[in-house]
Amino acid sequence: MKPGLDVNLFYLAFAAYLIGFLVFSLYASLKAGFWHRLGSGVMIAGSLLHSAAFVTRWILSGHIPLSNMYDYLSAMSLMAVLTLLFVYYRYRRPVIGSFISPVVLMLMVAAALLPKELDRSLMPALQSVWLNIHVSLAALGAGCFLVAFAISSIYLLRRYNPDEAKNVPKSKAVRLTIACLAGIPVGLAVIASVIGLTPPSPESRIGQFGDGFNAGSIFILLGIGFILGIILLTLLWPRGGRTQSGFGGWMFIAVTAAFLSGGLVEEGLLRTGWLILTHSFPAMGAGQPVKSAWLIFEFFGAAYLVGLLLSPVLLPLLARAGRASSDRLTPSLDLLDEISYKAVSLGYPLYTVGALFAGAIWAEQAWGSFWSWDPKEVGALIVWLFYSGYLHARYQRGWKGARAAMLVVAGFLMVLLSFFGNYFFGGLHTYI
Repeated sequence: MKPGLDVNLFYLAFAAYLIGFLVFSLYASLKAGFWHRLGSGVMIAGSLLHSAAFVTRWILSGHIPLSNMYDYLSAMSLMAVLTLLFVYYRYRRPVIGSFISPVVLMLMVAAALLPKELDRSLMPALQSVWLNIHVSLAALGAGCFLVAFAISSIYLLRRYNPDEAKNVPKSKAVRLTIACLAGIPVGLAVIASVIGLTPPSPESRIGQFGDGFNAGSIFILLGIGFILGIILLTLLWPRGGRTQSGFGGWMFIAVTAAFLSGGLVEEGLLRTGWLILTHSFPAMGAGQPVKSAWLIFEFFGAAYLVGLLLSPVLLPLLARAGRASSDRLTPSLDLLDEISYKAVSLGYPLYTVGALFAGAIWAEQAWGSFWSWDPKEVGALIVWLFYSGYLHARYQRGWKGARAAMLVVAGFLMVLLSFFGNYFFGGLHTYI
């Protein structure tokens, strides 16, 4: 089916954001004022094209385009770009664009991989003004959280400069990271496969090798091992003394970047048919995708494996980004901490009103209950509680710096998990 005008405009905006990212990257290398001015101009043009795509889709569908996952992610990307431009012009720090633009681009890649069918006739549950308020404010809040995530990532990258920390003994931390994040997942998968203690996985396949190889159980074991490795690494990480060089925060961002990149590549493989996971198959006789708690680990495991393969490329890039972020034109650590905090402070009330209050009112109108313990409702509540805890720690405990930055990064990962959770757990939000 030929894409409509709205989708074509979306892809033009996508191209503009890609060019903006490349131009900002040139500025980070050359430090010439022409490049950051060109980059901001291209991002503005992209935001205008993106806004035109949103309005066109609204006109073509006859209702505000916030009724499926593509619409929501596209709207969140637009909100993130507008927030990026506000931060760029408010603080006059061009390097910020070099770090926020790739995160926006990753979000646009995810949106581009989602189905884009136009819903001209909405189901009765979606025909409510409260749905529009619910989704639009939640997307606004999530866009602010995305910018806070990007700024906090800059903070953690800048705090550790490999060139300035050559004398800091970190070999123990490196060995521990390899043991937890490579040894535990791979060891668990190998041992469980040898002894035959593998979790259920109806039928997952990797490309043309699928006829003879069911990879689902391996992916599930890798996913469980990855989560266990993260928990164990957090508990065993060396604290105090000379190890407080920022290396831990840098490693935290490195793992996060590898996992998110792995997830994006995994989604591309799913879309092209080179990878098929269990939830892609219809349930027996039901015509609906399989839903199981195992599936989240299956997805994590595949993303972990791809991220592990990408890490030899990503780690040098992040090391270079850390050096670039130490430039005198980059905001100070205190200013980065302040911008991240203000972005969360802006997004928190928007997310509170949109995701929780407006969502509860819409749920009562659509399903007759303000709260039904739907997986996406629970996910939104967990995200809200997490950011509430962050703000409480900031106000009452004076948490700043690396600890606060790590919380912001973890919070946005929870936002993504809540957003994509209905792929794995089902529930009343399976259409969005």
